[in-house]
Amino acid sequence: MTKRLLITVFLCLFVAVPALAYPKPAPVPIRPELTFRPGPLRIVRAMDGNWYWYFTYAVVNRTGSDAMWAPTMVLYTDRGEIMESGDDVPRSVLREIRQYVGDSMLETRTEIVGTVRQGEGHARRGLAVWPAGRTDVNAMRLFVRGLSPEKTIVEHPVSGDPVTLRKTLQLMYMIPGSAIRRGDEAVPEHPHAADEDRWIFR
Repeated sequence: MTKRLLITVFLCLFVAVPALAYPKPAPVPIRPELTFRPGPLRIVRAMDGNWYWYFTYAVVNRTGSDAMWAPTMVLYTDRGEIMESGDDVPRSVLREIRQYVGDSMLETRTEIVGTVRQGEGHARRGLAVWPAGRTDVNAMRLFVRGLSPEKTIVEHPVSGDPVTLRKTLQLMYMIPGSAIRRGDEAVPEHPHAADEDRWIFR
């Protein structure tokens, strides 16, 4: 995918455009889904001198049977960054942030992949981290995939090939002022988050 196409796709996420005949997930889940509890999104400067976004969460299984959890978490920023959690993040930084948060039970992207047993007592807590290559960021979107088995197939608008889209949780954030001056303050939800679909196909 060319850089120009990536930028075009990104801009479509932040500009309100009519979505004609674009498929949407069922308003009521058609199959059992994992329950996702998002924690705060924050920024921190690690000992390597670089800034990182980090996000904590919990996932609970109330589906009626044990389920696999293999999450994909992609962070988009209004500066054109598209980042998958864990990419280009040193293990030392992951350990440092986990220690900083103070929760030894937090699992990284690779550690948390596996079975989530049923019930609240078997909830698993995760840590997602992205390099903050740009800190002059105002708006972000976090896409979480892996919670639902629901999917749909659409036709690629250029090639005509079938493309599988999966039900994805969308979280939106807005940073008032400077990101690096927030300290440990959590990034607030975007004020227009309620105007958009929380669940999308992506």
